[in-house]
Amino acid sequence: NTYYIMMRISLIFTFILLAASVSSEKILGERTRTNFPKPWKISSVVDDNKALNFILALKQHNLDSLTSTFWAVSTPGSPSYRDFKTIEQILAIVSPPQEDIDTVYEWLKKEGIREWAIKNMGDALQVRTTVSVAKKLFNTDFHYFVNQNTGRRIVRQFGTFSLPSSVSHLIDFVSGLSEFPIPRYSTKPTSPLTAVTIAPQSLQAIYKIPATEKVTGNSSIGVIEWEDQYYSPSDLTQFEQLFNIPTNVPSAAHTIGYNDPTSPQLEATLDIQYVLGVGINAVGWFWIEQDNVWLYGYATHFFSTKDVPLICSMSYGWNEEDQCESGIGQQECSQLGVNSKQYVERVNVEFQKIGLRGISLLAASGDSGANGRTDPTCTVTHLNPAFPAASPFVTAVGGTQITDASGEANLPNPPPGCSGQSCASGGTETCVSYDQSNYASGGGFSDVAVRPSYQTTAVEAYLKSGIALPPASYYNAAGRGFPDVSALGSAILINQGGLETVGGTSAACPIWAGVIALINQYVIAKTGKPLGFLNPFLYQMHDTDPTTFHDITIGDNICTEGGCASTCHGYRATKGWDPVSGLGSPVYDKIKAYVNTHFNIEE
Repeated sequence: NTYYIMMRISLIFTFILLAASVSSEKILGERTRTNFPKPWKISSVVDDNKALNFILALKQHNLDSLTSTFWAVSTPGSPSYRDFKTIEQILAIVSPPQEDIDTVYEWLKKEGIREWAIKNMGDALQVRTTVSVAKKLFNTDFHYFVNQNTGRRIVRQFGTFSLPSSVSHLIDFVSGLSEFPIPRYSTKPTSPLTAVTIAPQSLQAIYKIPATEKVTGNSSIGVIEWEDQYYSPSDLTQFEQLFNIPTNVPSAAHTIGYNDPTSPQLEATLDIQYVLGVGINAVGWFWIEQDNVWLYGYATHFFSTKDVPLICSMSYGWNEEDQCESGIGQQECSQLGVNSKQYVERVNVEFQKIGLRGISLLAASGDSGANGRTDPTCTVTHLNPAFPAASPFVTAVGGTQITDASGEANLPNPPPGCSGQSCASGGTETCVSYDQSNYASGGGFSDVAVRPSYQTTAVEAYLKSGIALPPASYYNAAGRGFPDVSALGSAILINQGGLETVGGTSAACPIWAGVIALINQYVIAKTGKPLGFLNPFLYQMHDTDPTTFHDITIGDNICTEGGCASTCHGYRATKGWDPVSGLGSPVYDKIKAYVNTHFNIEE
């Protein structure tokens, strides 16, 4: 399974440099000859003329106002519902006073950075400079580091790292100078013994999507990638031909970041083929971040970019409490006074800013059950919610399967790609199980974010249902519950130099994103605006008409990718919302009918 590529990072988590107002120079951290990840090895000193880029995250203001505006815009029934804001309007809320920005500008220019090399993003400054200038700015040195496995060479900060007291109180974070690339991990294909496989036509049959349904208007969708996850346009074109999908490859203008088509990877291949294989004819985007960027860097980049996709599918994450812990960034975070809670809270603010623009963010819920990938044998006495899925400002997607015993393969007009395959046409949909799919769907309750009001009724019903729960000390029942929804995440057919089957909640996430792309076109055509942040609408829809979802009531997320140790705990599916399958999988014709009624759309 394993397409939920959890960020197994060895000290490559963005080097977030916390600053505070002090009476003297603030030492932010120190890179020594031992506190950097394997397989990197320190090498020679970098030439002073070498180019460098970094971001200064300025202290944000008026966060209470941002939050109240976000909920007013995101909640159906609010007078401001879907009154989306521009980048400039949002920055007017959170940006620091101009005099603070000017102070930081003057510091940068005094040290030799020209004004054209500073990009003002309102609550952050993106800076282009050279090693010689960066050495003076931060009172540090720079060395080459060499990957002993690949020979790749990168530039990173070395020694102590500091900010002068004149600006340290104005800056929350500095990123871009010390992070190491995220290592790529192997993935496991679905067992060839699986009774049925899932093609785009299977999803149409199971989720009641008409075969003729496709985007005809302005509905766009994108996948967000990290870890050098490239895709091959020729593989995508062949996939579309094999499954009778109109050819649709993201244009150069809609490819953000560097994509190497000669080195396609399974995660990116899966993502792009299923957002466009379900959201047929939507304007496709492929967005890949640099190796030294994680969620904060991505969110800042995305928010500040004017032309972006209206729907984003993210199939990545890591345990919420471990964003700054062992294996990710423990040494940097402990040196700098940054903890995972602070990082998660800052990223949640960035997600609110994105949602206020009318963007729908979806995130896979994880592939290692409630225990999470950092505890595969369930040795700790608490469960591990995944982030960003545990963010209340994204739509988290869990994984389901068609059970081997129930799978039906009777598509009326199977496409060429189903030749020699048992492409599913129906069957019993349950939560993924370790026994069949080799993983368990992530889910649970955030330890950082409180439960948002949009899910109060659903989550309280689950907690009071009488279903067996983990020990009370293992989870935060008052936290944001996730996932929100689910979709098939097992035995998914993709084409990468040939057909193969894969699985993971990172299959379910782009499937739901594709469904929303189809729905968005009707809302945009009628109202001129997209759905935006989805969750309040989804929960209201479920409350009004539960038949818009297929309620998944069988399964649990007690196991992990490592198996089912006797010490493992987790959650069980039941009627209504649960922290395994959320509200359930889509029933497209019912969702479309509800949307048409809600927005007074005439066919």
